[in-house]
Amino acid sequence: MRRDKTRQNRAATNHRFTTCLRWLYGDFGCQYYAFMGFLMGIANLTTLLMIALDRYLVTCRQDLRGKLTYRRYYQMLAFIWLWSLFWSVCPLLGWASYGYEPSVTTCTLNWQQNDASYKWYIMVLCVLVYLVPLILMCSCYYQSARFLHRARDTGDSIYAFDWATEKNVTKDTEKNVTKMGVVLVVTYLFCWSAYAVVCLWTVFRHPYTVPLALTLIPPLLAKASPVLNPIIYFYSHPRLRKGMMATLTCCFREPPPELLELPETKSMTENK
Repeated sequence: MRRDKTRQNRAATNHRFTTCLRWLYGDFGCQYYAFMGFLMGIANLTTLLMIALDRYLVTCRQDLRGKLTYRRYYQMLAFIWLWSLFWSVCPLLGWASYGYEPSVTTCTLNWQQNDASYKWYIMVLCVLVYLVPLILMCSCYYQSARFLHRARDTGDSIYAFDWATEKNVTKDTEKNVTKMGVVLVVTYLFCWSAYAVVCLWTVFRHPYTVPLALTLIPPLLAKASPVLNPIIYFYSHPRLRKGMMATLTCCFREPPPELLELPETKSMTENK
């Protein structure tokens, strides 16, 4: 009797274990999961690019500060989501396809079907969604750090990276901006390079040559990006930190008025 109960318990345990090692939500759930994963992932990448571009414009192109209105930021947000939606919908419409990962526990692009459609989609995606944003991010942060270095040497008063108050650029300001740019670029590479490498591997070599363990790492790193980036901005951006704290405590107190005011509005008021 005891042996029979032990066997039954083991069978039940094995059933639960094997259930956890396969996809449970059918083909529709697989397509939806992969679509949402790509939509949010590409939106995350594009948001990082837009933030870098915004930092560059605020720091280096102060003649354009008056054009950085709420409407302009809404347009940036619209571009982020339309751009992400386009690339996420393509596999649903026949340009590449979504499918199960080799582990059959989650879904992403169908690596096993590496036909011409898949290969072209991956190559264009890696260039326009991964490589070009990376180059532009590096350029924006480099130009911002270089501009602040020149401003510190000449003693110019500018709106620095916190873009809340006009002040002289100090060595600490320049150091903080450079550090934030380096950390963001390194995090970008850390979270997304593995995915790009595996995708390109399946383009130039047979998908079955990719080790199973290697197929599990890129999704985990990519999903870590939306978690790491807010932490980086929270600790490196004083104004954003104040805004996040005001948001978290909005039920208990009113946000500071300066957080609701764009810098160009403030500068226009002062000029009057």
